[in-house]
Amino acid sequence: MAQGRISLLVDSPLRDLAIVYRVVPAKTRKQINRATKGAAQPIWKTETAERATTRIQQRSLVDTAKVGVTNRNVFLRAGGGKYAALQSAAEFGRPIAAPIKSRSKRGKAYTRTTGSLFGDRERRGKVVFPASRASISRFASLWIQTTIRTLHEAEEKV
Repeated sequence: MAQGRISLLVDSPLRDLAIVYRVVPAKTRKQINRATKGAAQPIWKTETAERATTRIQQRSLVDTAKVGVTNRNVFLRAGGGKYAALQSAAEFGRPIAAPIKSRSKRGKAYTRTTGSLFGDRERRGKVVFPASRASISRFASLWIQTTIRTLHEAEEKV
């Protein structure tokens, strides 16, 4: 699967941020991470919600969309929880003739097909992957702005 990443090998503000982050006090880093997460969570929820077209996508992907922030990364998560078994089919679709093994109430095994429940197969994803591709640059910008603002506020207090 393709992952959305921004390289820090080129000269960029993110590279400068990574270098400065090493000397920032732990208390300030924690404050930056908390502020970044608070601002990024609504963006991620909105991006995934705009792309969800079915209730299964809404329940399994959008309702579980969360942002995690560490000193080095911003993690975009969606899936897991009660609907973890459905998340792959909800994100990428499933062929109409895909067999599903089931059991009747009396215990007899049989095979059925999914029908058009999950839609056509889409290699590049339908909800999470397009949302992440569209929002990664926004999160990078948000992280830089939040860091600069927090550092200025911390400097004013001193």
